[in-house]
Amino acid sequence: MKKYLLLCVFSVCVVLLISCHKSKPEIVNDFIDAKNSYDTEKLSQYLTDDFMYYYDDTVSDKSEYLDKDGWDIFKTIEEKTTLLKIQDLDSIIKTEETVSHIADSLLEVNPKIVLKRTYRFSGDKLKSITVDSILNPEEYQKSYNEKYIPFAFYIQDKYDIRDENELTIEHIIKYLNEYVALPISERKEYSTYAHLQGAFTSNDCHLYKALIFRGKKTVTIIDGFFGFPFATSYEIDENYIRIRTDKSDLLFEIKDSETLIGEGFAQGTFTKSN
Repeated sequence: MKKYLLLCVFSVCVVLLISCHKSKPEIVNDFIDAKNSYDTEKLSQYLTDDFMYYYDDTVSDKSEYLDKDGWDIFKTIEEKTTLLKIQDLDSIIKTEETVSHIADSLLEVNPKIVLKRTYRFSGDKLKSITVDSILNPEEYQKSYNEKYIPFAFYIQDKYDIRDENELTIEHIIKYLNEYVALPISERKEYSTYAHLQGAFTSNDCHLYKALIFRGKKTVTIIDGFFGFPFATSYEIDENYIRIRTDKSDLLFEIKDSETLIGEGFAQGTFTKSN
C-alpha cells in the first residue's frame, strides 16, 4: 500500500512538473507581453547571459538590448508588438510580428511594419533574436508620409514651428492628440494644404510652366514663354484651387495629392516635382 501511495505521489509530481514547464511558443508569447509592458527586469529573466540581438548590421548584447533609456523611449511612444504568426521548429521559433507606435495608431497608418524574427534557445532561455526580414516597408512609409505630412503642416500652421527638431517626443504626442480630435473636415483641409506645398510642373500647358505653393495663401506662377515668376494668392474650394491673376482667376481640379488638372487658359496636367 505504501509503495502504491508513493507511486501515486511521484506520478502527481511528474504531471505537475510537466504542466509547469512552458513550451517555447509560450515563452515567446510571454516575452512579447513583457516587451509590451516595457518591463526590463522581466525581460532579463528570459535571456541568457550571452544573449545577442541581430538586426541588419546592428548587433546588441544583453546589456545594450535592455538599456533603460531605450525602453523609456519605447514606453513614451507606446511601441507595441503584436504576434501574427508563430512556428515551432523544435530548436527555434519563427514569427511574424507587427510593430507600431502611437503615431501609427492615432493617424491610422496601414499597412503596419511586419518583422519576421527567429528566436533561438538555450534551455528555457533566449540565446538570440534575429530579424530575418521586414515586410511592406515601402507601403508603410507611403501611408505614414500621407498621414504625417498634413499633421506636420498643422503644427507649422498652428504653432509656427518650422523645425521639428525643436519638438520633444512629448510635444509631438500632445499635438497628435490635438490633431486627431479635429473635425474630419478640418483634417481634410490640412491634408489638401499640406500636399500642395512645393512645385507642380506641366509639359502640356502652353501659358504656364509651373505652380509653386507656399503656405495657405501664396502661390508663384512660372509663365510658359520666358519662365518669369510672379507671386499671387490662391484659395481652396472643395476639390478645386482658384488662383488669382491680374486678368481672371485660374481654376485647377485636385485629382490627387500629386496631380492638378488645369482648366481654361491653364488647361493641362500639373504634376508635383518635389
